[in-house]
Amino acid sequence: MSAETNKPFLLDGVLQHYAWGGYKFLPQLLGQLNTERKPVAELWVGAHPKGPAVISGSSETLSNAIEAGPVDMLGEAVAHRFGGKLPFLFKVLDVREMLSIQVHPNKKAAEEGFAYEEMNGPAITAPNRNYRDDNHKPELGVALTDFYLLHGFRPIAEIHRMCRYIPGWASLIPILQKGGVEGLYRHVMEADQEYIDRMLQPIIDGLGPKQEHGREYPAFWAARAVERYSKDGHHDRGIFSLYWLNIVHLRPGEGIFQDAGIPHAYLQGTCIELMANSDNVLRGGLTPKHIDVTELLKHTSCEPVNPDILTPVSEDEEDTWMRYKTPAPDFALSVAKLQEDDYLTVDTSRGPSILFLQKGSISGDRLDIELNRRQRIAFVPAGLNITFEVGENTVVYRAEVGPADDPYTPGGIGHHVSDI
Repeated sequence: MSAETNKPFLLDGVLQHYAWGGYKFLPQLLGQLNTERKPVAELWVGAHPKGPAVISGSSETLSNAIEAGPVDMLGEAVAHRFGGKLPFLFKVLDVREMLSIQVHPNKKAAEEGFAYEEMNGPAITAPNRNYRDDNHKPELGVALTDFYLLHGFRPIAEIHRMCRYIPGWASLIPILQKGGVEGLYRHVMEADQEYIDRMLQPIIDGLGPKQEHGREYPAFWAARAVERYSKDGHHDRGIFSLYWLNIVHLRPGEGIFQDAGIPHAYLQGTCIELMANSDNVLRGGLTPKHIDVTELLKHTSCEPVNPDILTPVSEDEEDTWMRYKTPAPDFALSVAKLQEDDYLTVDTSRGPSILFLQKGSISGDRLDIELNRRQRIAFVPAGLNITFEVGENTVVYRAEVGPADDPYTPGGIGHHVSDI
């Protein structure tokens, strides 16, 4: 089987076995066994060179199909806007252990950083590489289960209060007063390991069993971080961020947008993630991976953020699709919740779509395609207007290109506390 530009086709995503992933959720979602009990962290659905999806029943990748006919697959407008490439990457994540604290560069910074490292090294596959491509990586996360994450710095008054009450942190108050949150964050990120251990030890001594703390409190996650990263009396400086960043609890169906520069970390749960087609990550702790403090601080926004929880909204009363509104030009995510005997229309006149079936079923007999529990993903090329029949209690997510006329400022963080 090969890609056809006049009908949708099924896709097989690529599983990523990162150590922080779960063991059951993604294999069960795809109707697979995990007899080796390998961690299964992410399902990638897109055309990223690190893991392009494969057209079901063939060896052809989605990226190859797009490269062979970018205008047919993407539409003329999208092919022109994004250089003949699919501009987004769709993922499903199972976060068993917390991810690293991280930020993503904006488009200009990614282009400059990538060009510099291409010329000066390290190699693109090296573990100490910062920029693996020249793209920005705004991303939208939507919870499938209860989902916890860090997102942006707390107001300075809250950070000041923590420094007052946490044993040994009073010495940080003059640094905060003089340099603000940026000065405080720089202070701990650039400090030597002996200082970090000394400042964190009073917190760690007072943690007790993590069962005493709810997931909305930093102490719960600090206890987990100690279990995973503390060794021989040395502690990860990312633990400071657990106390200084907002802890956000997303309920199923709620989303949050992470723009360039905003520090964040996924802590626990399962989610959909839709992002620009990039793998650029600058890490700030809670990880054994490469941390480049100078590069991280250059691109981190230390402005306080009031987390903006997104719910999908209908743009047309007659439309079954509800959209999570973000400013990203690379992608848009919508969801349709339907019952048996409903019909689902997919119009790709503006550009292609990836469909992900969370539950239920959809079918198009004349299109020779059905999404069900064992085959959940389809690609719909540009220029089509098709209708699917729907099974009982069906939920379908749709990833597509963002509108060309959406306003967007790269590096914008969304709702700063000062804007509320």
